[in-house]
Amino acid sequence: MVKKNGIVSVMGLLFLTKILGFVKLRIVAQLFGASHELDIFWAAFTIPDIIFLVIVAGSVNAAIIPILTDMLYDKGKKSLNMLFNKLTVLFASVIMIFVTILFIFTPQIAQWLISSNSTAGLIFDLSGTLQASDISSFISIMRIGLISPFFLGLSAFVTAYLQVRKQFFVTALAPVFYNLAMIVCPLLFVKYGGMGVNGLALASIVGTTLHLGIQIPLFLKYYKEGRVDFRESIRGIFRDSSVIRALKLATPRVLSILGEQFSVVVNTVISFTLTAGTLSAYKFAFSLHMFPINIIGSAVAQVTLPDLAKLSREKDRGEFKVVLNNAIQFAMYLVLPIVSVLMILRLPIVRLTFGSGAFDWEDTLLTSWCLVLLGLSILGQTLMQIIMRAFYALKDTWKALIITVVGIAINLFCVYFITNFFSHYYDWRIILDQIIYQISTANGAGLGPVIESFLKDMWSWMTVRGDSSLAVGGLAIGVSMAYLVETIVGFWYLNRITETQLISWKETVKPIFLKILNAAIMAIGMYFVFKIFDLQLDTSRTVWVLLLTVVTSIYGGISYLLGSYLFRIEEFEYIKEYGVGLLSNFKKRVFKKNA
Repeated sequence: MVKKNGIVSVMGLLFLTKILGFVKLRIVAQLFGASHELDIFWAAFTIPDIIFLVIVAGSVNAAIIPILTDMLYDKGKKSLNMLFNKLTVLFASVIMIFVTILFIFTPQIAQWLISSNSTAGLIFDLSGTLQASDISSFISIMRIGLISPFFLGLSAFVTAYLQVRKQFFVTALAPVFYNLAMIVCPLLFVKYGGMGVNGLALASIVGTTLHLGIQIPLFLKYYKEGRVDFRESIRGIFRDSSVIRALKLATPRVLSILGEQFSVVVNTVISFTLTAGTLSAYKFAFSLHMFPINIIGSAVAQVTLPDLAKLSREKDRGEFKVVLNNAIQFAMYLVLPIVSVLMILRLPIVRLTFGSGAFDWEDTLLTSWCLVLLGLSILGQTLMQIIMRAFYALKDTWKALIITVVGIAINLFCVYFITNFFSHYYDWRIILDQIIYQISTANGAGLGPVIESFLKDMWSWMTVRGDSSLAVGGLAIGVSMAYLVETIVGFWYLNRITETQLISWKETVKPIFLKILNAAIMAIGMYFVFKIFDLQLDTSRTVWVLLLTVVTSIYGGISYLLGSYLFRIEEFEYIKEYGVGLLSNFKKRVFKKNA
């Protein structure tokens, strides 16, 4: 069974992390707005992020945790420590090699990205978008950012070790300290130090150092239980069968993340061909839509992976199916109401989160536009976090690679065609009214030509770039469609990988549909409540926007819980028991103090 109490405690810390993350982004928005300068910062950090994600992040979930889990249960703590040392030294060395090479060749990389003679320049024509001063800023930011993958890489391995030992609290606490640094340091370095976007890059170095440091004391406590001689433990790295096995499992995941990051780079570069500030608006919206994914999807996936790895090792497919489906249903039950809130209250949420300083009303509209389209991907991304962990636990990372490749293809297709389509978006109601009028007056005779004309116009809009800033919506649609298809393919592959049907109508699909129906009813009610209050309140003032958001959200929460009771959704019973338990503990503490 899924350890729901453990998940809830991790979710609490992840929630705090995201709140601090929004404070961080709000400060960034106040300092820079959705500006060209900030666009350069996001673009420059793309490559350092790729290094960490490709070499470390994917490998940890796909290979390191399952392999370390096997070693702990098969051979004990001393063997666990020896394998941990070998894997950490190996991956840290690889990171250092890549960081050193990229640091030396950063100017050439910057020139390649914007040169009209390069492949990137020929396709995206960035030479007119970035100026000489932008190139200098890009180089300095990227070189500072290249330091962070090393510290984050070490921290990720320490996190993996502690999660194998079922210590999730401190590993979830590490991002809290990272975000605290990213709140304080930009104020010191940018606002008071006058460092500009370079101050943001330096702040990330401080944050990654704290991310590692907060985990070290607990790590040393557990590491000492299986103390080994470090120099002895790292001998014969490439002759160790467990290391070779980890590398084999990590290889498909590395290839997957390379493909995913290629999509990120394509999205980033395409955003530079749009109007100024669109990349920043997309990044702000992306951070908001990741709120439920990082809190709920990550918590469920983190706590579930060691159990799935253990059950896979024991070849207990029946219990594996139970744990997997419980994780899926629990995550869906928690994430769906948040999706409804983000979709209905996107404008006030964006205003409350970022709407101050240099972040103006146009930035709010553009960010909200991206958010509503990204909202469609939240379900897919949450499910994929759990589905991918199932593949990692089953030690079939090649299937995971195939799924990712399918998603990348869908994303690239949508990014090109839908971005062009939305670049003509100003007010489609006029066009739709014209089509409806033509159809209504055609009396059937002219219906064919009307439809043919409309399809030709659609193709033209999808292949020719306009000048509307709403073109950035194509990036959001690409993400949403990619994860939707990935989820369907992932479900299909899970049923083919084992003799047990892990995904079924009764245990998986039907309960999800029931939860979606409940969330849809909640969203419809919230929409009408929002409109009623919106007409009555002066939403030009922050206090009334906050009141509108809170009241509508409270109504949505009550509606969702009531619907859960009426639809007899199983997860509601846990929420009820958990709430009753909290209330009971609160009463005991109050009465003790009064006594």
